[in-house]
Amino acid sequence: MRERHYFWIRYLPRDVDVGLLAGRCIKVLHGFLSAEDHVFYDEVGVSFPHWNIESVGHSIAFVSHNVKALNYFRQHPYFQMMSEDRLFEVSPILKVPQELPEVRFKRNQNIAKCFSGDKRRRLARAMRRAESRGELFQPELSITDREIEPFHHVFMSSQSSQQHYLLHIQKEEYVSRAESQFSRYGLATNKEYRGTVPDLSRCVP
Repeated sequence: MRERHYFWIRYLPRDVDVGLLAGRCIKVLHGFLSAEDHVFYDEVGVSFPHWNIESVGHSIAFVSHNVKALNYFRQHPYFQMMSEDRLFEVSPILKVPQELPEVRFKRNQNIAKCFSGDKRRRLARAMRRAESRGELFQPELSITDREIEPFHHVFMSSQSSQQHYLLHIQKEEYVSRAESQFSRYGLATNKEYRGTVPDLSRCVP
C-alpha cells in the first residue's frame, strides 16, 4: 500500500454549526476535484477525526497518497481566509502513522428516500414519466420499516443550480484498507466507491 499524508482543519469557535462548516469544506473539495479531475480525481478522501454520536465533530481532515494534490488543495483561498479570520486552524501536511486503524465515511443516498419530501419528489417524477409515455399512473402503495445505521448530515449547495441539499454520511469501523476510490465529495458510497481513510481521532487536538 502506498504511503499517505493528510492535513486537518479544526473549527476554532465552540458554538458553530459543524454540519454547515463541514459542508463548506467538502464543497471546496468537490469544486477542486471537479476542476482538476484529469489529475487528482478520486485521490483525496475525507475523514472526521472527532466524529461522535451527536455530530460530525469540530474537525475535518483530508487524506491522500498524492502529496502534490493535498498541498495544492490545502492552499485554497477559502481555507486561507478562514484561517486569517481565526475561524479555522489548519495543520501542515502530515504523514499518516502506520499503526492507525481504518474507517470508511460513506455517503448513503438511500437514507434520503426515507424522508417524506424525497418520496414526494420521486412520486411526482414517476407520474411525469408515465404521462409522457401515455400510460396510466398507478403508484405502488407500500409501507416498509427500514432499520438505518446512525448517520449525520452536512449541508451543501450547488453553485450551478443554487439548490441546497444534504449529504447523509455514515461511519464504518473495523474495515480493511482500500486504496483511493472516493467520490468527488471525498467520500465512499454504498457500491461504486469504497475507499477508506485512517482513524485520525488521536492525531487531531
